Amino acid sequence: MLTRFNIVTAAVLSGVAASLAFAGTVSAAQEKPVVVYAEPQENIRTVHVSYADLNLAQSRDAGRLQSRVAGAVKDVCLHENRAALQDRAYYNCAQGAWDNANPQIAQAVARASEIALNGYSAIPAAAIRIAAR
Repeated sequence: MLTRFNIVTAAVLSGVAASLAFAGTVSAAQEKPVVVYAEPQENIRTVHVSYADLNLAQSRDAGRLQSRVAGAVKDVCLHENRAALQDRAYYNCAQGAWDNANPQIAQAVARASEIALNGYSAIPAAAIRIAAR
């Protein structure tokens, strides 16, 4: 006949064994790469702006990033007609691209500042994505 102590001990040990088995499954699953496939969106032009070679904690390099983004905005918004700088559609496109780029730039600069202060950052590194229709 099982005593109350034996029943509780058996329940605890089975719970521990189950949690260890689950933890092993989770760690094995985390080792596999995740691949996401998607169809390209129609009529959206996209440019990725890298800043891996810049130290955004320095204002000089932050300025270089602004210049790179400005070039990417022109490439995206003037994809067909370089003479369209006088066109209202270009300015609407550029405004939208900058509206999307500015928070990304701010996040990149915040990440660089955290790294400069702490040696690490919880903010993930990512290229800046400039997109327009």
